[in-house]
Amino acid sequence: MRLWLSVCVGLFTWKFIEYKHWAVFELMGYCVTTAKGAAETLKFNMALILLPVCRNTITWLRSNTKLGWVVPYDDNINFHKVIALGIAIGVGIHALAHLTCDFPRILHATHQEYEPLQRFFDEEQPDNYWWFLRGTDGWTGIVMVVLMDVAYTLAQPWFRRNQLNLPQILKRLTGFNAFWYSHHLFVIVYVLFIVHGYYLYSYKKWYKKTDIPCVCYPQTWMYLAVPVLLYPCERLIRVFRSKYNTVRILKVAVHTGNVLALHMSKPQGFEYTSGQYIFVKSSAVSQFEWHPFSITSAPSDDYISVHIRTLGDWTTQLKSVFAWVLSRQAPSSNQSGLLRADIGQGDITRLPRLLIDGPYGASSQDYKNIM
Repeated sequence: MRLWLSVCVGLFTWKFIEYKHWAVFELMGYCVTTAKGAAETLKFNMALILLPVCRNTITWLRSNTKLGWVVPYDDNINFHKVIALGIAIGVGIHALAHLTCDFPRILHATHQEYEPLQRFFDEEQPDNYWWFLRGTDGWTGIVMVVLMDVAYTLAQPWFRRNQLNLPQILKRLTGFNAFWYSHHLFVIVYVLFIVHGYYLYSYKKWYKKTDIPCVCYPQTWMYLAVPVLLYPCERLIRVFRSKYNTVRILKVAVHTGNVLALHMSKPQGFEYTSGQYIFVKSSAVSQFEWHPFSITSAPSDDYISVHIRTLGDWTTQLKSVFAWVLSRQAPSSNQSGLLRADIGQGDITRLPRLLIDGPYGASSQDYKNIM
């Protein structure tokens, strides 16, 4: 955390000082230095936020490097959230500095103050905010903020866990499904982010106004290049590996305590250690969603088991699907209300098909002794 904060402060300070030597500083002053400092932290954080969810990379780093004192392997999702907060703060500072300080100074500048800036904006001095918003960097910024607001809002715990008492017509705006799908709006955000960084007012050869060296070309793509390529590769690995790691359901138990127990065949070559987890997908519930669950079977077992507690919409639907199928196939049961089916106790070929991806490392696998 301290390293991340230090990098953010360093980037902000570097860009803040650099813009003090640009001609734009003569009119906009510390408004533009603040906006550009925040923008530099945004480039860094928009790149960094993808890395905590690159689980294959994290698992490899955990197993093959000693970077645990720097990289928060065991708290990657919380670190992802912290970076998201940093992005929200950066967006707020960047937007407010422009809207409440930079743009008003240009709009209310005298002819003499504006004249040196004509070659970079327009010969005719802007007289309203629409001039700034109609440009590519203007509308891309607005669209990004709107999409980010939607994704951030639906990612909040009370939305994601369906804790709000909303009218039925608005229920689709809550739950994990809404969170998961809205997060994919960031595909659009990243495209707009690169476009926004390319069409900047201040990148119209400001360096000709000063003899002091500066970095005067769009840098956004440089920050994003590796993470934006790495994350899709991670998703492709999941697709290919899930097709290779085919599983067959061996045993199902639907407990009354909102727990679904699944025993699956172990794919050839599938190796894991105690404490690791896998992702599970069921096309009977969703064609796209993957959810993580701890592996509850021992590494020496000839099967893989997971115990799924029904907390959200996806897990509730998965349990309902299995309960409905088992109830129609005369499963074994007892007085506690347990529904259960073994592969040898009848035909369960109609059970939903599952795909798995993993295994992935977790903090619970870092142990030396078991008491």
